[in-house]
Amino acid sequence: MRAVSEAERTAESGGGGPAPVALVREGTWLLPQPMPSEHLPKHTLSYLLQDSEGDLHVVDPGVDDDHNLDRLFGLIRSIGSEPSRLRTVVSTHLHHDHLGLAGRLRRETGALVAIHRAEQEAVLALAAAAPTRVADDAERAERWGVPAARRAELADVAVRAAHSAPFEADLLLEHDDLLPVPGRRIRVLHTPGHTPGHLALVEERTTETETGTGTGTDTDADARGLLFTGDLLLPTIYPGLGLGGQATDPVADYLASLDSLAPYADFEVLPGHGYRFIGAAQRIEETRHHHLTRSAEIAALLRADPAASVWRIASGVAWTAGFENLSGFYLCSALSQTAQHLAHLERQSASSDHPAGA
Repeated sequence: MRAVSEAERTAESGGGGPAPVALVREGTWLLPQPMPSEHLPKHTLSYLLQDSEGDLHVVDPGVDDDHNLDRLFGLIRSIGSEPSRLRTVVSTHLHHDHLGLAGRLRRETGALVAIHRAEQEAVLALAAAAPTRVADDAERAERWGVPAARRAELADVAVRAAHSAPFEADLLLEHDDLLPVPGRRIRVLHTPGHTPGHLALVEERTTETETGTGTGTDTDADARGLLFTGDLLLPTIYPGLGLGGQATDPVADYLASLDSLAPYADFEVLPGHGYRFIGAAQRIEETRHHHLTRSAEIAALLRADPAASVWRIASGVAWTAGFENLSGFYLCSALSQTAQHLAHLERQSASSDHPAGA
């Protein structure tokens, strides 16, 4: 796996300001949009596309703030166009650092907002659950065995999350749909796991110079397909799972979504955070290994103490920052990930006990 741009890699890993705007290839630009975070990632990677009619389309516009809006409009004007030429805003998923600016862009330009149909259902479900979110999370914390002294910080997370707005998109996408981008064939992949309706986008090669061998040489760089992965596949971070709405088994969904990227292993990856890279196959396997290792680690802890609470098992997991250093959202995420892996293991066990046709 190699970074397409050293400037992008340095900007994300070294801190400081975002990398400069980059021309991915003719008609496609990358715009790093800052996001308020004390930890990585520091930026959302937004993409501006121009179609054969000169109109514009955005993938993952970033956090809703004045500076990000100005940065996007500045890019549009720098290529000799105007914000009024914006036709669609596609969000790979519901999180505020991807969908956040979409509503304001719709109001200011008339652009249509597009998300996956399952993500729309998740957005509405989260909004409907908001009035009871704090009470529900308090009950969950008790069920997970969270010590009383640590429940207040989890309650603070629930209070902030309870302000989900019932956002409604204009276009609801399905797996295998083509985006309404004249002159370009950009296909939708439903890739759940991070969220129920997460999507990736595939733009296949547009020239005949690519041999299909995936040599990775610079001479055929412009002939590569483009794979917009949102938060499904990132170059340095392993995405959290089940972070938006209910899903039966986010772990299984996510692993299946990684499998669905196999046909595009030689494409240039345009992720939602980090930096563009070549070598999707390597990163897919690294990411799969991470989650399978986490499941195996949790399974071992459960075997050692079958009656252990989610809290006790999570406290034994080798989290990157160390469990003792986790607080607030990160503590909540660690507990949630642990619970999801436990549920995944339980389903696997039930499936092996009752094979198909038995």
